[in-house]
Amino acid sequence: MSHPIVELQDVHKEYKQGKLEVKAVNGIDLTIEPGEFTAICGPSGSGKTTLLNLIGCLDTPTRGSVHVDGKDVSRLSDSALADLRLRKIGFVFQAYNLVPVLTAFENVELVLALQGVPAAERKKRVLDILDEVGLAELRHRRPMDMSGGQQQRVAVARAVVANPKLVLADEPTANLDSHTGAALLQMMADLNREHQVTFLFSTHDPMVMDYSRRIVRIVDGKISSDDTKAHGAGDRVPAEVEA
Repeated sequence: MSHPIVELQDVHKEYKQGKLEVKAVNGIDLTIEPGEFTAICGPSGSGKTTLLNLIGCLDTPTRGSVHVDGKDVSRLSDSALADLRLRKIGFVFQAYNLVPVLTAFENVELVLALQGVPAAERKKRVLDILDEVGLAELRHRRPMDMSGGQQQRVAVARAVVANPKLVLADEPTANLDSHTGAALLQMMADLNREHQVTFLFSTHDPMVMDYSRRIVRIVDGKISSDDTKAHGAGDRVPAEVEA
């Protein structure tokens, strides 16, 4: 019997700002099942990025429990948390976070190298995923020689090449024009549908919400609504969106 990819129970995250105590996340319960394509939405300062960081084991809750792939992350050592992030979670950041001196191929390969995957298998898997995201011909280019949309595609390829249980994407369309953003979202929707990759977004972009099949809205660190649609825009494969 499968278990949720993510399970949060009464999660709080509080920060000190001078003498003020800021409740970034305030008592959230949330479950993400395998294969979801879900957006966590809310205005700036609502707590959505903090929530994504807690799920990605980049931060720890003040109280409450966070389970990722069935493991209580509060009980894991620092090395075990690092291994969980490396093997179970893929990250797509707003600012791409590619290594500037590495080529597209090398940036995607890096995760597999850290996992100890043999060189021949690394090469095949990297070339396959770059072909799938439409960047095989640009594999020798460095980030500075690629557009923002191309860099974000490399970031997505890097996030999924190791077959993680979960991909976390923080405002992935924020630095892209609408056409490039739609193409990126369609590509991620295809990966979700064809490979059952679970995607969880942090966003305030209406287009990301349109593509998502579940929308969790956060206001002042609390879930204000949680709605599931039968389909997202990515399921329809709109003709006007090119790869």
